[in-house]
Amino acid sequence: MYDLKPKTLYHWYRNYLSDYKQDKESGKWLKDKIVIADKNTGEIIRQLPVYVSKPENVGESMAIDDKQIGRDTFTIMTNQKTGKIAMLVETLKTEELQMSAALLAESTHKIQSISCDMSPSYLKFIESCFKQSAIVIDKFHVVRYALEALQDVRKRMKAQIIELLPKGKGSRKTPQNEQLLSSLELLRRSKYMLTQSENNWTEIQKELSERLFFRFPEIKKAYQLSEDFKRWYDRSNAIKPRIILEQQLYQWYEQVEESRLKEFINVVKMIEKHEENILNYFNKKLTNAKAENMNGKIQRFITNNFGVRDKDFTLYRVANYFS
Repeated sequence: MYDLKPKTLYHWYRNYLSDYKQDKESGKWLKDKIVIADKNTGEIIRQLPVYVSKPENVGESMAIDDKQIGRDTFTIMTNQKTGKIAMLVETLKTEELQMSAALLAESTHKIQSISCDMSPSYLKFIESCFKQSAIVIDKFHVVRYALEALQDVRKRMKAQIIELLPKGKGSRKTPQNEQLLSSLELLRRSKYMLTQSENNWTEIQKELSERLFFRFPEIKKAYQLSEDFKRWYDRSNAIKPRIILEQQLYQWYEQVEESRLKEFINVVKMIEKHEENILNYFNKKLTNAKAENMNGKIQRFITNNFGVRDKDFTLYRVANYFS
């Protein structure tokens, strides 16, 4: 047994030990397909297989996310409660997702809420196919925008200092140059610290923050804005009435406007665009954690199997293991 070559063992497993070959020949595998046709002529362009379409895995709360498998990108719809895949299809296009969801038939009427990121195609897909469902924008995607805005302020400070530094190898070491280099080092060392809440800082990080905020007041403003937003987004605030949550959010908008930090003004524009769906988090208390967890499981599965050798067989195993 141990003298078998890996290719030989893989061949036996794929064609004889598993049900793959039998399921493929009988039509059980890839029985669901959607037809892509030309809008003008009606000519069939291609057939797109739906690798997983299981109405029994649809529940009240679902999550939608994209996943890279090999070189291809897939959309995965996961049950928030059971963690099982209800739909797996190789597309991100709204129209193709709509056709794929139609295969789930009346089971979709059970869906009361769906979490997703801010992908326009996913939002359009949910709004068109699941009108009875509340959309919950994933909390961690929104918070990431605020954290990225904070880092963008730090990068802007860094770029300004680099612009002031003299160019060329022959540049003299002057007290001014040394000060600029010290500031660059301070900005570099503070990158990770700024992603953490103040109560999680070490003593060294506290000392670093004092020096950073004294030298760069704009970064201090940006950090306070990001921390205030994270506190507003805390799950414990779900007990507050909707009107209070809205008032607190609008107060944060005003703080951003007063700060005049363009990086955070862009964050406010993004939040205003998706405000209703962001606020739904406090009613439903849903995130895309289940979807991200599923992505992680699939990635570990692929890694443990040394990549995607055979796309169709890999997806057959993913469908059987995770749905």
